[in-house]
Amino acid sequence: MKSSNNYTILAVDDAKDSLMLLDFDLVEAGYEVITADSGNEALAMLKENKVHLILLDMYMPGISGLTTLQEVKVQNDFAHIPVIMLSSSGDEEQIVAALEFGADDYVTKPYISNVLLARIRNALRFMEKTLELETLAKIDFLTSVNNRGSFQELVGKAISLAKRNDENVSLAMFDLDLFKKVNDNFGHEAGDKALIDFAKILIDTFREYDIIGRVGGEEFAILLSHCTLNEAQCAANTLRKNIKNKPFSYYGNTIYLRISAGVVCSDTQKSSFKSLLSAADKRLYIAKTTGRDKVIYESAQNPFINNKPVCT
Repeated sequence: MKSSNNYTILAVDDAKDSLMLLDFDLVEAGYEVITADSGNEALAMLKENKVHLILLDMYMPGISGLTTLQEVKVQNDFAHIPVIMLSSSGDEEQIVAALEFGADDYVTKPYISNVLLARIRNALRFMEKTLELETLAKIDFLTSVNNRGSFQELVGKAISLAKRNDENVSLAMFDLDLFKKVNDNFGHEAGDKALIDFAKILIDTFREYDIIGRVGGEEFAILLSHCTLNEAQCAANTLRKNIKNKPFSYYGNTIYLRISAGVVCSDTQKSSFKSLLSAADKRLYIAKTTGRDKVIYESAQNPFINNKPVCT
């Protein structure tokens, strides 16, 4: 868990004396603190600041604490932020409503400082564990790139964005040629290391905002935004040549890897994750059945046309 001074807490209360006391206790405990005296101000601050936890007064004029809580929890960017409700009232119905709307805890005012701080630590610890588990669920356990499910989700969002902006995206699929022989001849541990090294090379070769995923045993795919077909094909061929000329050493054995690739460019308004991946997979199949160690590329709307390489 991070140290307390790496967390920012948003304290929301219409009573100035309550805000001053919260600010003092939280700063004393090592937290960064920002304050708001209304629900509207709190929602505005969330958009402008990275907040890790919210302390939210239940009863405020204008937008109530419950309404503010609901607004926070329905927005994807903020829904993960733990919220602890504060109130001098012990109204059971309001407490139950707050918890059902997504509050993580409830503290009665005037609060006991050590108790509030302990509940803050618990809420932050639970948030960290939840985010860690969510991350693990989206990452390939071996190579640490996106797994197929996460890759599909991210590519779907990228395609939707490209459609709104009337832009094309390119997708490349890579397969390590004759990879079974690596496992058979040098062992599965060597094969695993080869996959890990290949994933690292993909990360180093492509741009930071390109989306990389492991979509099969030795199959990887990359979604390249703002990238023409020819640019994607050039990048794939550069990778192919670099891999071909690079010796890998595993357990005293020198191994040379080869890759085949299929590259497609989207028809902006018609493409989906499924259609792009299928089109790239078809080109990859052609590459593997016509000699391997090559890149086959065409636009998705014109299959098996225009395959003369621009860069080789």
